[in-house]
Amino acid sequence: MAAKAMNEGGARGGDEPAVLTAIPTYNAERFLPATLDCLARQTRPPGRIVVIDNGSTDGTEALARGHPTLRIEWRRNESNVGVLGNLNRCLGLATETDYLHLLMADDLVRPTFYERCLPALEGLPAQGFSYVPDDKVNGQGRVVIPAPAPRRRAPRVVRAGEFIRRQSTLETVLLPGVLFRTRRSPVPARFDRFPQLADGVFLAEVAHRGWTVVEVPEVLCEYRLSDMNASSRHRSQVESFVRDEWRAMSLVAGWIPEPAWRRPLTRAWLRLRFAARTEVKRQLFEQGNPGYAAEVDAVRREVAGWWVGALGVAVVRGRDWVRRMAGQPTRREEFASLQGPGGGGGAA
Repeated sequence: MAAKAMNEGGARGGDEPAVLTAIPTYNAERFLPATLDCLARQTRPPGRIVVIDNGSTDGTEALARGHPTLRIEWRRNESNVGVLGNLNRCLGLATETDYLHLLMADDLVRPTFYERCLPALEGLPAQGFSYVPDDKVNGQGRVVIPAPAPRRRAPRVVRAGEFIRRQSTLETVLLPGVLFRTRRSPVPARFDRFPQLADGVFLAEVAHRGWTVVEVPEVLCEYRLSDMNASSRHRSQVESFVRDEWRAMSLVAGWIPEPAWRRPLTRAWLRLRFAARTEVKRQLFEQGNPGYAAEVDAVRREVAGWWVGALGVAVVRGRDWVRRMAGQPTRREEFASLQGPGGGGGAA
């Protein structure tokens, strides 16, 4: 009952900063209970939990209002504003709190998430955000792609250029593992493009616009890979599944603070990364849908060019060989294992 008492008070003490968790929902009844339960287990719970619903037709509202230990603020959009529109509604709560966390309705944070992230941000002179590594889990909550072991122990401030460069490769920080220190100010970016890549582009833009980035090197987030998240919903569309990746990479790369002479090298490196990512996608479809696999491959050749595209394919095949020798699944096998049952609600 401690979590309920803290939420009813809005904050745990008069001197403690306000922490607000916003959850965008749409037909989220399958996974929402686990998401709410992970908040109830926090060693330092948020003072407010706001669910902004996008027109659910299932039992989402009853689950949110009826949670046994959490006091949930329920808000429902007058009409469905789409996944990005609903994220922006949640983002609008930044001016109501000192710290804002956007938690998707099927993702989880581990019990010490706020306890670890808040101290890492409290000493900043201005606005910023922290992030933690995440494990990828399937519909049953099993870790299928574990986060790499952190190489550091203590939180650190990450230079904007370093962070944006990483985001440009699409090996991105994901939104559920991010805590914003807003100081009751608006966040200087919006979700307005690339639904399946929205996290990476949005966070890169926030860093580009001057907010400090802090890495907290503990795996405190579980990102659910299901057939209802944005990436899965766009998988059958070459335009969004493949071409938008290159558009996003190019956009974010333009924010990297670097001298003009280095930009062609950055772009060549990104073409190689894109070619490798696209080869994994082609492999996913080559048996079940060879025509679609050919479309994906054509985009790889168009964007990367012949020699960079061929090098990207060679990199993937070499990596696959190393993984097989080590008894590990290839990237294609990791993603293929997620295409079984395990879908659920999201934030559309």
